Amino acid sequence: MNKLENARKTINQIDQEMAALYEKRMNAVQEVLAYKKENGLPVFDASREQEVIERNLEHIQNPDYKLFYKEFLHYVMENSKDYQKTLLSEDVVAYAGVQGAFSQIMAQRLYPENRKLNLKNFDEVFKSVVEKKAQYGVIPFENTNSGSVGEVLDALLEYPVYIQGIYDLKVEQCLLGTMDATLKDIEWVYSKDQALWQAKDFLKELGVQTVSYPNTAMAAQYVASEQDKTKAAIGAKENAQLYGLKVLASQIEAHTENTTRFLVIGLEPMNKGNRFSVILSVKHQSGSLARIIEIIARYHINMESIQSRPIKGKPFEYFFFIEMDGDLNNAQACLKDIEKNCESLKVLGTYALGGK
Repeated sequence: MNKLENARKTINQIDQEMAALYEKRMNAVQEVLAYKKENGLPVFDASREQEVIERNLEHIQNPDYKLFYKEFLHYVMENSKDYQKTLLSEDVVAYAGVQGAFSQIMAQRLYPENRKLNLKNFDEVFKSVVEKKAQYGVIPFENTNSGSVGEVLDALLEYPVYIQGIYDLKVEQCLLGTMDATLKDIEWVYSKDQALWQAKDFLKELGVQTVSYPNTAMAAQYVASEQDKTKAAIGAKENAQLYGLKVLASQIEAHTENTTRFLVIGLEPMNKGNRFSVILSVKHQSGSLARIIEIIARYHINMESIQSRPIKGKPFEYFFFIEMDGDLNNAQACLKDIEKNCESLKVLGTYALGGK
């Protein structure tokens, strides 16, 4: 056995010992986190971290190693904090809006026993998953009447998340007003822009002014706080009971089969599913997108949908969201050919199409 082989053998033995010590350290980290949770202490303690680094540097005898060992200790600390954040976010489900929002209704339906984290907007939901404040995010993606939610497409491109499931929720939009209001009193209607669009025919006939709100439940909350019988909100009938309002009209959407499709997002890809999706951009020249579609057809994969969205900072250039039938694991050859013919490709994972 030569010197190289001897050195590698030593490294292998040390790595094995380090792996065992790493597990012991993480077991201790779990105990530390349990104590912090019981006593309301933050995960990050800057003074404690600095103390640990300085104390451990004293154990290094060779001064040539101290700078590198300090970097190693910083990594160990970051790794430990990351693990603690992961444990804290377990079973936490984030959604945009307040209680009564359709996202909250879907989150409760999918995860009835989980802790819920309500946030102001879709972007914050994505950030909460990426920053490990929540394990899952429930996001409305598309409606049968008003189409896709553009900012969700933008966030799927921007944030390093995977789609873990898709679920459909049949939506009944109602007009909600104060207890003393009638339909004839209403002059202003507040709601999410998609909800306003879904009920545009009803609103046109009613002859009212509309105001876009971040989500339907917040609009109901606002109308309840104003106690002005000329103001109403569009939202789920559950909001009437939640916020002390009256249902002035129900099923005001243009089509009674009004359904919103929700995404469940997470940091880890699923292992199997019956659908998969990608986001890609192609060269800004004739025939670029056609080549991608031809490749998908060549592999006999059914393209369920394709949606375009403007690329920020590139006027009149677009990226495309493509959803396809089948398991991603069986489509690797197709994806390799697609990647060769596009400028960028992001795989959003494979998942099951639910029906809750």
